[in-house]
Amino acid sequence: DKKQLYVDAIRCDADHSLAYNNLGFELSAGETVQLHDGRILDKRQLFLEAIRCDLGSSYAYINLGLALGGGETVQLHDGRVLDKKRLYVEAFRCDPDNILRVLRNNAEFNSKQVCIEAIRCYPNEAIAYLKLCDELAAGETVKL
Repeated sequence: DKKQLYVDAIRCDADHSLAYNNLGFELSAGETVQLHDGRILDKRQLFLEAIRCDLGSSYAYINLGLALGGGETVQLHDGRVLDKKRLYVEAFRCDPDNILRVLRNNAEFNSKQVCIEAIRCYPNEAIAYLKLCDELAAGETVKL
């Protein structure tokens, strides 16, 4: 099955971000998997491993954010503690188009909110302003 193939991929390359991310995506909430090194990880831990392996993996930040409940935070391997919003902002920094496509119609935290939060966190990054323009309907305005 897919899960076992991802576990085997991790055995072959313990730093393969996509293998951890995809394995986490395959798990249900509360489900765990045992890796060849004996570690037993749940989906959140697998997404954290994916980020550890590749700080530029937008999918891992997105999937970890989607796995968190409202108000929950998670500590990354570098010590930063992030909530769902900040995980989405990190995903935006990695690949703005990817996170905006995923969240475009998300009722909880939509693509416009991600752009606004990215501007608040990183006010000197032009891409956040440009992507916010793309997300606005004709004549629509936002207050920053």
